[in-house]
Amino acid sequence: MASEVTTGDQKSWAETPPANPPLRYAIGEFVENQSWLDTVAEPLQHWLLAFFGQPGQPTRKLKDMLNGTWLGHSLHPVLTDVPIGCWTATMLLDLVWLRNEDEGIANGSDLLLGFGLAGATGAAVTGLTDWSDQYGIDRRVGMMHGLLNIGIAGANIASLMLRLTGRRRAGIAVSTVGYLTTLFSAYLGGELSFAKGIGVNHVAWEGGSDEFVSVIDEADLVEGKLTRVDAAGIPAVLLKQGRTIYAIGATCTHMAGPLDEGTVEQGDNGPVVQCPWHGSRFCMSDGSIVNGPAVYAQPTFAVRVRQGKIQVRRLDHA
Repeated sequence: MASEVTTGDQKSWAETPPANPPLRYAIGEFVENQSWLDTVAEPLQHWLLAFFGQPGQPTRKLKDMLNGTWLGHSLHPVLTDVPIGCWTATMLLDLVWLRNEDEGIANGSDLLLGFGLAGATGAAVTGLTDWSDQYGIDRRVGMMHGLLNIGIAGANIASLMLRLTGRRRAGIAVSTVGYLTTLFSAYLGGELSFAKGIGVNHVAWEGGSDEFVSVIDEADLVEGKLTRVDAAGIPAVLLKQGRTIYAIGATCTHMAGPLDEGTVEQGDNGPVVQCPWHGSRFCMSDGSIVNGPAVYAQPTFAVRVRQGKIQVRRLDHA
């Protein structure tokens, strides 16, 4: 490996885009260095988090719905297919119309453009909700993604108005620019999901055992204290209440926060643990979500005591 000499301020690895491939590095350098985005993002994020409030408040239930907690899957990517699909069809119909100025083709193109705008509204609201929990470079990239989408929506609204007032060719030109911008914005959305892990299940790669494995001496498990153990390759968090011992995955499915460093309180169906990072809460009895932003339940474990040892066995996939 070649040596490197650095002078002056050195950037953190977290702020350095991957060197390969060069195209991804160039895009990352451009977007992630737009520090002015923080001046827009910070007050917007502060307002959103204040609006959604704390667990138990009515507006927090709205956040859970927009995150997709009820669906068991992030809701935002479900809705993004609507505008992208509609606007792709719009562009194809526009190309056909330019060769054959058929009224039916024109009407179909305009209708799909409008459907795409309706779908984009839902995608924007859910995307903004997911974005409100991000910080640092991830928040900056998400802000750029969102601003581009606002511009795209504006271009398509202008295009629809031009089409409806008889200036179809000008409208096609404007929506084509919007579509090309959509491709770049979609790239940034993919970067957030697939490269930065926003909206994915952060314990999907963790293993576990189909057999019971010993994790801690029974005498070492303190009553009422969240305790982290290793269960054959997957971290688990244990909680002892009286004669009952609960065990679920210790890594929060939302953004990999350490649940063993969180807080625990009594819920309707037993103890509930709250993630210290973004406030997701999970039922210790079955790993189910009490409130988001998590959309994936925690993996659960069967628990038994043998010869003074607490043993656990993984029960399900997260």
